[in-house]
Amino acid sequence: MAAALAPTQPLLLECCACRTWAAAVAACGPYSSVDALINAAREAWWHQTPVTGWLEAFAAHPKIGDLEGLRKKYGGTFGELSRSEQAAAGGAPEAVLQELAEWNARYEARFGHIFIVCASGKSAEEMLAIIKSR
Repeated sequence: MAAALAPTQPLLLECCACRTWAAAVAACGPYSSVDALINAAREAWWHQTPVTGWLEAFAAHPKIGDLEGLRKKYGGTFGELSRSEQAAAGGAPEAVLQELAEWNARYEARFGHIFIVCASGKSAEEMLAIIKSR
């Protein structure tokens, strides 16, 4: 039988920097499985987290393609998670990274928060195409 999973708020905040969400997920533990934890995390995000919590999480998230910003803003585990998610952008041409930064600024000016996308496995060029399509 698998051990119960009891994530702490600080550990959850490394995954998603929303205090309301982290408190809700931690309060419902321990969990019998990873699937139970994921289901509770989804439930908390979609049904217990106010829009202000979403904006809190977005504000703490690194901008796509801003590798220097990742190094400056995040140390420790969360930074490692973010850097590994955006690893494909690390080898991108400077012109592509500059264009990503320009489109990130446009997106933030228009919507009031940074552009968020699951970057895992995507090249900088793919992320640029996605932000342009939004």
